[in-house]
Amino acid sequence: MNAIELNDLPYLREESLRVFRWLLAKYPNIEIPKPHTQEPIEFPIRWKTEQMGQIFEWVISDMGSVTLRLGGLEGNRRNPAPIFYLSLRKGEEGKLQWTDPEGNPIPFPDPSILVEIQNRVQLYIDSVS
Repeated sequence: MNAIELNDLPYLREESLRVFRWLLAKYPNIEIPKPHTQEPIEFPIRWKTEQMGQIFEWVISDMGSVTLRLGGLEGNRRNPAPIFYLSLRKGEEGKLQWTDPEGNPIPFPDPSILVEIQNRVQLYIDSVS
């Protein structure tokens, strides 16, 4: 993999904003008042959402990372465990692409990823039941 360079930073930020808007539409903020409705947006972007009766928190960084983690009482710990994580990395061709923690390319944002997110949430819920 190639290293991220200084000239990649504007793209990372723009892609992070694009992904944030896409995720927020799919996983609405349950807190009131709803933050992030007006520019400028400050990073990291955080909001809480409810899935399958559990509270989770999305965290989007301006360096191209997306994390879904515990957001209820368990989420109050310093670094709650991630349920789902993707990051932007440079591939062999020098092109930035979304990857899972193992470095596998992932189509994102893409509706197909919603199934993977749901599977990860279900795995967590099953593990604590």
